[in-house]
Amino acid sequence: MNILMLTPRFPYPPNRGDTVRSWAELEYLAQRHDVWLACLNDREPYPAQLANVRNICRDVAITPRSTPVSLLKGGISLLRGRSLTEGFFNSAALKRTVRSWIQTVQFDAVLTFSSAMAPAAELVDTRRVLDMCDVDSHKWRVYAKRSRSPLWLLYVLEAWLLRAGERRWVRSHDVTLVANERERQKLIVCTDPRHSDVVRTCVEIAGVDRAGFSNKHPVLSSEPIVGSVGSMFYPPNVRAIDWFGRHVWPRVKKSIPAARWWIVGNRPARKVRRWGREQGVRVTGFVPNTHPYLDALRVFINPVDGDIGVQSKLLGALAIGKPAVVTPDTAAGIDYDGQPPFLIAREPDEFADAVVRLLTDDALAKELSLRARRTIEDYYQPHEQLWRIEQALSGQPIEKPYETKPGEEAENTECGQTAAPVGAPTEVAT
Repeated sequence: MNILMLTPRFPYPPNRGDTVRSWAELEYLAQRHDVWLACLNDREPYPAQLANVRNICRDVAITPRSTPVSLLKGGISLLRGRSLTEGFFNSAALKRTVRSWIQTVQFDAVLTFSSAMAPAAELVDTRRVLDMCDVDSHKWRVYAKRSRSPLWLLYVLEAWLLRAGERRWVRSHDVTLVANERERQKLIVCTDPRHSDVVRTCVEIAGVDRAGFSNKHPVLSSEPIVGSVGSMFYPPNVRAIDWFGRHVWPRVKKSIPAARWWIVGNRPARKVRRWGREQGVRVTGFVPNTHPYLDALRVFINPVDGDIGVQSKLLGALAIGKPAVVTPDTAAGIDYDGQPPFLIAREPDEFADAVVRLLTDDALAKELSLRARRTIEDYYQPHEQLWRIEQALSGQPIEKPYETKPGEEAENTECGQTAAPVGAPTEVAT
């Protein structure tokens, strides 16, 4: 097939949640089909990065995006009754590229990565597949619940306007994909798509086999290092780090004075940087490669709350068998069978107790390490997931549709759904 792929960010290197997913999709499709990539980006990629992408694509067009200009366009969009998101990512130059390509290329399908790129996809009269990943309007509602005026009003307005946009974009696409069943329930209730499916964010086991996991037997770090990895300017991550630092870390240090806490990720916000002044805490800022830091951790923590998508950084930690402690909201975004591949804790004392247990109990840590790796092998391998995108693009029925487990419904207060998802106990699980 001739496939046009549209992304709101240059997908390489895959060092954040959206690029992990978009790069996996691009790499998979480009091995089997001819792919043209059109994307936005706020900076020029390094030549080696661009070369890696050009080597697998028929053509690549990167449209520069200025953040101040984008914010201005977003504000104008709000004044015109459309979402800030639609204006922020609206690019006349990218649309000109698409119009130019359709003059010479007969595209068989368009893969639209994230709802922000949907208006550009509508220029192509062919089969369209929208990988929404997460239902972004719901994210804005979550932000609104945790914000004060005047931002509260802006977030509520954006959630409402973006939801209206999502309805339009879902209708203009033949299939809509999301990252997990929790997101699909939001999509079904809120936007009533003609067809939707789940494609989990993939982790390539072969690409993460390192010293921390040898021949499927975990090698635990001997150092009492607890850590988080992610974009440290992203509001849910900032809030999670601050909560852990205020309410959990003092309890951990009291139990294990030698414990250390590493906060690894680019552009740390002020609320994140402040923790670097505490004894035993290290805030790295940007690092070119997170692997050495992940390998050194004894325990990976993900204290993010709010039912927002799937935590790609957690998938990466599970892939190398890192024992982890997560919140119920984070756990509910991960698919697994049987006992959880991590400890789950809601309250500060529970979270601290779980961290301390994994720092001191080798048997429990090794058991969770094995469960973590098994979860990635069973649920998040590319060959088990990415073929679903290929099926959707070709118009073929998905032979093995994603099956919701009995009772597995996503909590969705926006749309009146209140059932709790399976696999998300509120107590610390062992």
